[in-house]
Amino acid sequence: MKKLILILIFGFLLLLGFVLTMAPARIVIPWFTQGISQITVNQPSGSIWNASLHSISYQGKSVYNISAQTSFWALLLGNLHSEIQIDDEQLLLDGSIQLNSQQIAVENTNYQLEAGAILDWIRLPITELSGRFTGEIQSLELAVNEIKALDADGVWQNAVVGYPNSVLELGDIHFTIERTDEGQALLTITENPGMLDLKGTLEVGFDKQYQLNLSTQTDTPAHIKQWLTQLGRIENNRVIIKWNGRLP
Repeated sequence: MKKLILILIFGFLLLLGFVLTMAPARIVIPWFTQGISQITVNQPSGSIWNASLHSISYQGKSVYNISAQTSFWALLLGNLHSEIQIDDEQLLLDGSIQLNSQQIAVENTNYQLEAGAILDWIRLPITELSGRFTGEIQSLELAVNEIKALDADGVWQNAVVGYPNSVLELGDIHFTIERTDEGQALLTITENPGMLDLKGTLEVGFDKQYQLNLSTQTDTPAHIKQWLTQLGRIENNRVIIKWNGRLP
């Protein structure tokens, strides 16, 4: 009897594997993403094992040229576990992503992002961002309106911030990103050997509320120091800048 049950189970798995192998990506992928309303998958094509996506959209922003290779065994367990590559003009991504109907997880993923791509998402008195963010996401788990895990690092290479009538060259800004005990994303500047010697943090949650706490040295050219003191106050030979706000 036990042998018969094992044969039936094995036969069912073979049949399920055959059905999944034949399933087109346009049918399977939306099933895994239906519970994550913030993300929209556009025009999937190919098989579930070797899929291509026209784009993925999030809050009105889209990235293009996406391909993924999917694990058979993860799919049998109800998870879409894929090696994913994104070759968008503003975003490069190469790593591992796992989806089910409730959450998305990313691990061991390298990224490159043009700084100008995030300008529309911030509400600060600046007119330009340039340079490139590059680094690695060791782990990221997102559920509906919840950050379950976050561990990443990176560097903003050749960082430039523009403000009315001038620009500020900041050099390279090294940072880490982690989940706080309150479930927020916390970016911490770990090194900035540039003109300002930036130190501080940026904390953001799913409610889009942010808290920015920065400090810079005061030994800067007069026009930059004047601009900085308009944004914050001088304390212990540092310019202290604190802002609270909401992302778009």
